[in-house]
Amino acid sequence: MKLAKAQIDFGLCTNNIDPLLSFWQTDVGLQLDHVLPVRRGQTQHRHDALGSVIKINHIVKGLPQTTPSGYRELLIARPNLAHPQRLTDPDGNRVTLLPRGNEGANQIGIRLTVRNLDAHRAFLYECPRAGRTANVRRRCFPCRRDAPNFEGAT
Repeated sequence: MKLAKAQIDFGLCTNNIDPLLSFWQTDVGLQLDHVLPVRRGQTQHRHDALGSVIKINHIVKGLPQTTPSGYRELLIARPNLAHPQRLTDPDGNRVTLLPRGNEGANQIGIRLTVRNLDAHRAFLYECPRAGRTANVRRRCFPCRRDAPNFEGAT
């Protein structure tokens, strides 16, 4: 697998755009890079997060009722922060601002829940086509059963 860049991006969807943009730009402190028209009824507000992109997708029509994904929390490293700050956006998405290097985060991280931790670990660590990105994956995606706020895997 050849990755396009050494960072991961994170996207979320909303039809509650004004309060969400205010939260992410003011409370979290992300800079808007640009707004990208995706298709009729959808625009993407792209924010820089130390090389990663936080993509806030504005869906004009109502969002479909779906089962929540495995994403539980976005972690964002901040260079001049003394202590972690746990926040929740207007749509209920959790984000934690961390001092740079705290919990291994130097840019962004994603705390997630998976059904099968061993299978997920194998996908990230043992992918035969991972090539030289395997070390980046081990550093960026630690899989721990004892992680804070771990919501369990079967």
